[in-house]
Amino acid sequence: MTDQKCVLVFGIDETASAVARMLLLSGYSVAIHQPAPPTTLRRKMAFADAWYDGAAMLDGVQARRADLSSDFLIGLGNRMFIPVLTHPLAEVVERWPWDVIIDAQPPRERRRERIKSYAELTIALGPGAIAGADCDLVIETFGPDVGAILRSGAARTPSRSEQDRSLEDSHLAAALETGIFSTGRMIGETVSANEPLGVIGVTEVVSPVAGRIRGLQHNGRAVVAGVTVADVASNAATQVSGTGKKDQLIARGTAFAVEMEFAGWTPVSFEGFR
Repeated sequence: MTDQKCVLVFGIDETASAVARMLLLSGYSVAIHQPAPPTTLRRKMAFADAWYDGAAMLDGVQARRADLSSDFLIGLGNRMFIPVLTHPLAEVVERWPWDVIIDAQPPRERRRERIKSYAELTIALGPGAIAGADCDLVIETFGPDVGAILRSGAARTPSRSEQDRSLEDSHLAAALETGIFSTGRMIGETVSANEPLGVIGVTEVVSPVAGRIRGLQHNGRAVVAGVTVADVASNAATQVSGTGKKDQLIARGTAFAVEMEFAGWTPVSFEGFR
């Protein structure tokens, strides 16, 4: 069907979507695995809506939900779109001889089992996994070396200040009760402080500030009390769609790691350097 290397990406949030997009544009056949409804809020910066709506665009690349084997084979073969697979992990891993598997899930959602034996090359993004034990390579996702490739050890865990910076100009609204979140609002819309963003049962979710909707839970999504359902940016210049700069760096680092491994490049070592 294809002589290109086949890559499976776990996850469909902003970072996972940026990585899948970059690898497709780099010439690889790429699929995404997302078995459960995604909780991604910044849906216009990811392929998350493909899970709900069947298809989603991100910076000129399309992802499509592939519940049928024929859809999966077409997408992987012609590379006109990225298939999104929702089947159980064991079935997805076994259904195709993947050359590369990339765990791009947020650390809090990451599977606990090692993925090292799943493919010829396995990569994990961010803290949690250990290169050389759980997977072959780890990519840094925080700190001064975002996108750096680690061949041993774990990525650095972000400090509190780094976590806070990742939420700059994010004003979050949480569900006040458990139920179905219903909304007619769109990401990118301008809202006033305390303006309704949606409703759960008879309880409104209101905007915490005046600004633009940056993230919003998908209409009809079941949520539990306390979970964040909206993200509003007070600065009109804050990015609300497309791939973010940090995710671009992570995606480039990941694509470079894959290229380096399959090209047989020898990494530079300064061990013993005087």
